[in-house]
Amino acid sequence: MARSVKNVSILQKILTVNAVILVLGAIIGTWVTRRFDQVPAIAVAASLFGVGVAAMVLANYLVLRSVFVPLLELSRALTSIHKGGRDRPISEQSVDPNLRTVSDAVVEMLDRLEGESRRYSAKMFDAIEDERRRIGRELHDDTGQTLAAALISLELAEKSLSSGASGVLERVESSKDLIQYCLSQIKLLVSDLRPSMLDDLGLVPALRWYVQSHMPGDELTVETDFEAAAQRLPAAVETALYRIAQETLGNVVKHSLATRVTVSLEAKPGYACLAVIDNGIGFVPDEVMFDADGRYGLGLLSIKERAELLDGTVTIDSAPGKGTRVHVVIPLEGETS
Repeated sequence: MARSVKNVSILQKILTVNAVILVLGAIIGTWVTRRFDQVPAIAVAASLFGVGVAAMVLANYLVLRSVFVPLLELSRALTSIHKGGRDRPISEQSVDPNLRTVSDAVVEMLDRLEGESRRYSAKMFDAIEDERRRIGRELHDDTGQTLAAALISLELAEKSLSSGASGVLERVESSKDLIQYCLSQIKLLVSDLRPSMLDDLGLVPALRWYVQSHMPGDELTVETDFEAAAQRLPAAVETALYRIAQETLGNVVKHSLATRVTVSLEAKPGYACLAVIDNGIGFVPDEVMFDADGRYGLGLLSIKERAELLDGTVTIDSAPGKGTRVHVVIPLEGETS
């Protein structure tokens, strides 16, 4: 089947048109020379040359116009869309009717991306508010009540001391224990926001601390493999990998019903690799990630976003009843891969 005219390149169109004009000029010139032999050949040649050049210029202009006018229309349409215009920027009288399809597709794509961005932003704000509520609840329910109990104990010790009753030292010791517990909870809460260990000692000690302080050891066996990650990584990479591990392990505790999880970290010339593998109930990644209002899906999106901001990749392998494997690779700039 012959190729469509639309699939012919601009150069081929120009060469074809010029070739046709040359052939027609030769045919017409031969006919004129034989038909009007009394006319000087030089005059005939000059006339035909002028007409041929004019015909070539006109034909080339028409060919190029048929190609570039739609591009100019598309450029104007995209500029209008970029400035916020959404009202079908390609007119009904367009040279190329396919441009309307292109512009409508671009508008539809931008509207879809805008909608997805708004939904993601709404989820992010909801997650921030949930975290604020959690911190406020912990400060009120745990820390506040502990300090209130310590204050009551000290008041009773003060009354016992003034009245000469026994048991003052026991009440003071109890108050000290309550205050010490309260301080440990505050330290844990502050460390959740930004562990100083991550800045001072690096990613591996921070991950060890998180596993020891946040993972339920009586319900979940955690195995770590950090032997291939002795070196310090760039600060941005360490922060991203720590937050990804934090989010992933949090999902394991909250959702997976796993009894065993393995956390491994590897740092090689050119890349850093984090893997979290559990034997939990698993899930279908696409269904969870694009769930309309699932908190778990937002966590997976944040994991991907953190890695992609550093040109990294995230692979999530999971299936119902077969556990989950999260594998993150982040390139290290300035090193040979």
